[in-house]
Amino acid sequence: MPLDRDVVIRTALKLMDDDGLDALTLRKIASALDVKAPALYWHFQNKQQLLDEMATSMLRAATEETVDEGLPWPDQLRRQAGGFRRMLLSHRDGARLFGGTYLTDPSPVTAGEPLLRALIDVAGDLRSAVMVMRTLNCFVIGFVLEEQGVVDPSGRRDPRYDPAVRAERLDPDRFPLSSASSEYVWGDLDASFAAGVELIIGGFAAQLDQPPASKN
Repeated sequence: MPLDRDVVIRTALKLMDDDGLDALTLRKIASALDVKAPALYWHFQNKQQLLDEMATSMLRAATEETVDEGLPWPDQLRRQAGGFRRMLLSHRDGARLFGGTYLTDPSPVTAGEPLLRALIDVAGDLRSAVMVMRTLNCFVIGFVLEEQGVVDPSGRRDPRYDPAVRAERLDPDRFPLSSASSEYVWGDLDASFAAGVELIIGGFAAQLDQPPASKN
């Protein structure tokens, strides 16, 4: 039976979830599929091409979940950011995998066309619309990259990043503001993420000289 391309991608994602991105090799994937490593080269020229396919597969699923043309543009951006973050967090090292990969399927881009159109309608030009989308996506990748370095796949937080530990390490007499900020730096990550998204939306809205629409 020919080796199925999608099965290879799903197997690779599972191995990444189990052992991490650094441990993922074509040899391990082949062993999990009970084939020889050269069999994978019928579908993927090299490991990077496989990583590109893995990231594209993740994004395709997230895009299908988050597209909603009926929402106002601020809510579309919030929905996209939240869905993108959930997608990256759904796999161990998801942000590391996604950063710098090449999308092999245009369908996620096509699905984003309605949001781009909605942003152009309010901004008046393509560049402004692209910049807010790109800024949002870069924020999400960076936030999750940091988040996955602090919280392991089981949800356990590295105790070094506990807000109380940080506050204790920073002498409040020398660094009163930095010490007091610990709860905002390493406290509720969901709230911190939402605040960052609102800053981006608010900044874009300010450029348009209009307040962001309600979240409701």
